[in-house]
Amino acid sequence: MVRCAVALVLLVAFVATGWSASVWNRIVGGQYAEDTQIPYQIALFYRGDFRCGGSIISERLVLTAAHCVVNGDTVLDAKRFAVHAGSAHLLSGGALFEVAAIHAHEWYGSPQNDIAVLEMKEPFQYSQYIQPIELMEEEVPLGSEVVISGYGRVGSTEPPSPDLLYTSMFVVDDENCHGVSPGLLCIDKEGSYGACNGDSGGPAVYNGKLAGVANFIIDYCGGDYADGYAKVSHYLDWIRKFMK
Repeated sequence: MVRCAVALVLLVAFVATGWSASVWNRIVGGQYAEDTQIPYQIALFYRGDFRCGGSIISERLVLTAAHCVVNGDTVLDAKRFAVHAGSAHLLSGGALFEVAAIHAHEWYGSPQNDIAVLEMKEPFQYSQYIQPIELMEEEVPLGSEVVISGYGRVGSTEPPSPDLLYTSMFVVDDENCHGVSPGLLCIDKEGSYGACNGDSGGPAVYNGKLAGVANFIIDYCGGDYADGYAKVSHYLDWIRKFMK
């Protein structure tokens, strides 16, 4: 999971499953979601294995993190990915959707511009279980509560959570995640709360709108530092290029 370092020699760890470090929690302090509670949340699979989270933003588009779909300088083959939507259970219910194309941010470089759009072969069929989420256009005020969700691991050597978890966090000043990118939304909460392995690409939601995309943690899950999310409002023009 560890792919880079920032100033002060603090390890920045991506939270996609498959890359490991000294982590042992999931969506730390989370609770289980009902099937219809977070209908925009998806699970992203690569070669049949769970890899990341993401959010439905239109009939054919999903927003996720670039590091979920990029290996080094290469965008991975879209044909090897599938999106599971319509269920709060990782391996049951819902439906799988094939990915037709992957659009990673052209200036992605860990951890800057860590955002990507996935284009589905077939449109999502909206229902109470599958719904898009509106994009946040404005800055989220400091101190605001956001809701994060995902299927993050339950332990450093354990599989992902079989059921969708969510918890609330709070927006803090950029310096709390060391200002590695102007397009970051930094979130934190007193105590052991936050994202973990497998939560990458997943949503941070403010007042029912998608405000952030899970990018990285620092040191370990639920630790003493804020988690870094790509700020949706910062990337709004880039995202809308794909919303035909």
